[in-house]
Amino acid sequence: MPGWTILFFCVQLSSFIFCEYKDSEILCASQQSCKNCLQTPRCVWCSTPVSNQSVNNPLIRCVTREKFSNEGDHWCRTSDVIIETNKMLILENRPLSLTKGTDPVQIQPQKIDLRLRRGEEYRLTLKYSQAEDYPVDLYYLMDLSKSMEDYRDQLSELGFQLAEAMRNLTSNFRLGFGSFVDKVVLPMTSTQPDKLKSPCNLDKTKKPCAPPYGYKNQMPLTENIALFKTRVQEAPVSGNLDSPEGGLDAMMQAMVCTKEIGWRQNARHFIVFSTDANFHIAGDGRLAGIIEPNDCLCHLDSEGFYTYSLLQDYPSIFQINKVARENNMNIIFAVTSNRNETYQLLSRSIRGSSIGTIERNSRNVVALVSGEYEKLVNTIIMTDDAPKMIDVKYFSRCLDKNGELKERQECGGLRVGNIVEFEVTLQAIECPKDSNEWQTSMHIKPRGINESLTINLSIACDCPCERPGHPGYTPASENCRGNGTLVCGICSCDDGFYGKQCECEGNDARAESAAAMSDCRADNETTEICSDHGVCKCGVCECVKRPNPQEVFYGKYCECDNFSCKRKEGLVCGGRGKCECGTCNCFPGWGGEMCDCKETNSTCISSNSETMEICSGRGDCICGSCYCHEKDNIRYSGRYCEECPVCPDQRCEQLKNCVECVVHKSGPLARSEKCDECMHQIDIVDKIVENSEKDQENKTRICRTPGDAGCTFVFKYEYYRDGTGGDIKIFKILAEREKSCPVPINVLGVAVGLIISTVIIGFAILLTWKILTMIRDNREFKKFERERILANKWNRRDNPLYKEATSTFKNPTFNTNTIR
Repeated sequence: MPGWTILFFCVQLSSFIFCEYKDSEILCASQQSCKNCLQTPRCVWCSTPVSNQSVNNPLIRCVTREKFSNEGDHWCRTSDVIIETNKMLILENRPLSLTKGTDPVQIQPQKIDLRLRRGEEYRLTLKYSQAEDYPVDLYYLMDLSKSMEDYRDQLSELGFQLAEAMRNLTSNFRLGFGSFVDKVVLPMTSTQPDKLKSPCNLDKTKKPCAPPYGYKNQMPLTENIALFKTRVQEAPVSGNLDSPEGGLDAMMQAMVCTKEIGWRQNARHFIVFSTDANFHIAGDGRLAGIIEPNDCLCHLDSEGFYTYSLLQDYPSIFQINKVARENNMNIIFAVTSNRNETYQLLSRSIRGSSIGTIERNSRNVVALVSGEYEKLVNTIIMTDDAPKMIDVKYFSRCLDKNGELKERQECGGLRVGNIVEFEVTLQAIECPKDSNEWQTSMHIKPRGINESLTINLSIACDCPCERPGHPGYTPASENCRGNGTLVCGICSCDDGFYGKQCECEGNDARAESAAAMSDCRADNETTEICSDHGVCKCGVCECVKRPNPQEVFYGKYCECDNFSCKRKEGLVCGGRGKCECGTCNCFPGWGGEMCDCKETNSTCISSNSETMEICSGRGDCICGSCYCHEKDNIRYSGRYCEECPVCPDQRCEQLKNCVECVVHKSGPLARSEKCDECMHQIDIVDKIVENSEKDQENKTRICRTPGDAGCTFVFKYEYYRDGTGGDIKIFKILAEREKSCPVPINVLGVAVGLIISTVIIGFAILLTWKILTMIRDNREFKKFERERILANKWNRRDNPLYKEATSTFKNPTFNTNTIR
């Protein structure tokens, strides 16, 4: 049986390969120009000039690479074959340099030339390694409206702590400071003369606030940490009228004013954005009559003030995200707890940003910044600025050199000296209509640093012989009877001429000859002219036009079209591919007959996964969705097969005995007096509070497990992994003080109640039956009495209804009676 199975599989595989090969041959053969041939994957063109002999023996000019490889000169002279393949030329390939005190090189190679053909992937290898003591520039951007006065005083004391914490991570550290309030115009700020001088009074000193302003660069980036404390204390606290602040105005200036702020090119750039208020966005300026969009340019004067505050609108979130990505900015939103949700949404819209909650004394800012820095440098996330017609995918084994090559952009757990390789695949999805876009450039880089791989990219979208001046481009060619231009071996006829050699003119009768008509049939076995989708003119098929100009027939015999492929939700190829000769050519990342199957594994990897395993290592990724395994009678579930209440990753079963013993003094460990063996930290609380988002972020699990006497108790544990892909370690356990137990059943009470209820119900039923019977008997008796009385009242003689059985008649003629 296994032998038959293998044989069947081989036959099916061979059939699939053969069908695919034949489909490719048909698709290539249908292309009638060199340009279209090269834009079809794996096709090559023969530019041998048309001649009388070739007219009589038509040449299939576009074939697959496989057919060319097999037939060679028997198909076309090698010198006439136009074949394009993906090519790469390395222009700059300096080795990785990670030594402290030297210019770091963290990406290899640095610059390449790459030529791509549409639909054909090219894979290149990219290396990354983290440099030692990489420079860090940190700019603290603070809301200095009146409500932030206390936070400013605390921040001035944190400069030395920030510097000390960061210098434990890198000695090449600089710190800067800027502040913002809002646009000085109604309705953002009160414009009363006295309010323009001082919009408020300080709580501590009772002194007037400083005049309102938009944004000021208080201190450019510097290594003088003592100056940071001084400048923060000197920074003016002011006020505005409405609740939101002009933070995005300030952030834009802080990012684009490279020279004024002092951003270094080869450094990690951090902006710590601290506020307790919402923010104005693009469009809000219209409330003040400011309609000019933000130009994303630097407008700081010599004193560091933003001069275009009243001349242009606030930037949009899209602009902030774009500029942050272009300038390698890592933004940390340090906000108060009441604004956490708002800035969570903002952080999701800005790539590379993160968020943390600042406490009243701001002491956790140091830990927040240090943690985000370590998270950034210990993790590499590859990004790119590829144009829309280029599809880019990333594959890596990360630090596991013998592991499986998986599709992923991120690797974690890195240390100085680790080298991570990424295999990057690039594919041109389509050829742009504008030929100027065939030549472009793009960059691949790790998020947060300025080094990148620069790719000078060109897309092979036409043939050299289609360009005037090339030997293969001959106007008024003899091969075309002087009536057309020879282009890559075929004739492009002048107006009024047609035919393979432009030999026909006007309504030439030869267009209707039998020989010409035979040239318009695909083979001798069919009688269809131009596949019934066109008309034959001088031996050449001219395909009919459809009412919808987007739908066309094409091919030598009009045998192909771009609309008859299978549809999904009413769209040809599901809207995720192109219909080519009746077959869907799916866009990258999609597959299937209707391009409805996702081919990428990225949708099967949770963004919160530490190991970046497909389907959490518990399922298969099929068409972009996880199909979970069932093992040892355990069924995994969830979008990423991450849910399993009794699995080892969710340690409810493992921890319940300890929790029950320590908290509730019951369970198997309590009976064997082994509670001391529980080494976990268990804290007792009155109530476990559930918050799905926060619990997922903090890596916590909630367990509800049965215990002794049928009781149920609840606890929550927090865990972490010992390194990337390491074992799960329990960090802390919170357990509810009281357990939920079922109320014991009172057997005697239930028995007595059952007996009493049975007697009472039975008695009630009998009583009801008796009452109904008596009522019925009483009615029958009264009816009987009534009938008896009527019978006595009406006797036979007097009863008018009674008639005797005999009748007596008297004959007046006789005196005797006659009885009948």
